Amino acid sequence: MSAPASSLKAVIAALSGNVLVTLIKFIAFFLSGSGAMLSEAIHSLADTGNQVLLFLGLKRAARVEDDSHPYGYGGERFIFGILSASGIFFVGCGVTVYHGIQSLLHPHVAETGPVTFGVLGLSFLIEGGVLLFAVRGLLKQAAGEPFFRFVRTKADPASVAILLEDGAAVLGLVLATAGIALTHVTGNPVWDAAASLTVGVLLGLIAIYLMVENRELLLGRSVPSDVEQRFEDLLRARPSLADLHDVKTRQLTPESYQFKAELRFSESFVAARLAEALPAQGLPPVGAERERALTDAARHLIRTLSEEIDAIEAEVRRAIPQAKHIDLELEHLTAAAAEAAELRARTG
Repeated sequence: MSAPASSLKAVIAALSGNVLVTLIKFIAFFLSGSGAMLSEAIHSLADTGNQVLLFLGLKRAARVEDDSHPYGYGGERFIFGILSASGIFFVGCGVTVYHGIQSLLHPHVAETGPVTFGVLGLSFLIEGGVLLFAVRGLLKQAAGEPFFRFVRTKADPASVAILLEDGAAVLGLVLATAGIALTHVTGNPVWDAAASLTVGVLLGLIAIYLMVENRELLLGRSVPSDVEQRFEDLLRARPSLADLHDVKTRQLTPESYQFKAELRFSESFVAARLAEALPAQGLPPVGAERERALTDAARHLIRTLSEEIDAIEAEVRRAIPQAKHIDLELEHLTAAAAEAAELRARTG
């Protein structure tokens, strides 16, 4: 199952914007010597590499299922998401924090001027535009659902990564601008170093969050609780079913869910279907005719139950479009449970 087109567009937009911004920030660093500006340039370079990984993950995950991977390649997105988050942590956070510490230990006043602040302003416009593009794409996917709830529980991890990275980029630019401006006004380089450290810590927190989220999805997180409840309600509302249990769910991808449940058909439903196939005058006592009548009744009952399961699956898919894989099994009763069920049928 491929990712939404909006996720791929968001990644491409972020990648294009970050290539341009990275070049601009490195030019500004060489002009100013600002530690915060170097941190921002490294941040954008890390974002560019991370978005290349996200793009590769989305493309590889779009491959159709085959015999060796019957549920598809959707997990590729989470693997590349973890790689991307690792890049944010080790390159974005690690290098930025290291440079901030070095700036504190060996302070020097950066050369700033109109060019530096012009570059920051241009970078802010580009990063802000990419962030707005990502937010609009997620709002469209949410389709009226509360935005932050959708991002936390249902959004594609690549889109979430772009949202967080671009949000951090915009906030990082604000912090870098503040650090450079305060250093320029006060002549104290500690402000520039503090801005660099703050950006690094922010990137570290984002990286850890993305690692945890992608790990959960890779391990097989259950579907949102309201979706699982809707699945159970649909099955319990079927007149043919007496009960269900051992319900299990899994998000293969944010657009592809797997559902599993064990079903107990209603005795009255089975009896009515069986009565449809039995001779009205009753079964012959012995012989080939009796065997033929029983075989016809069994064939009719099996076909009826199969059609009912197909109907249940079709109803679930209409109500939950993400339900791509539905595994419905007949309930396995132990001897004690079978006796209890028989007793309830006799007394009920």
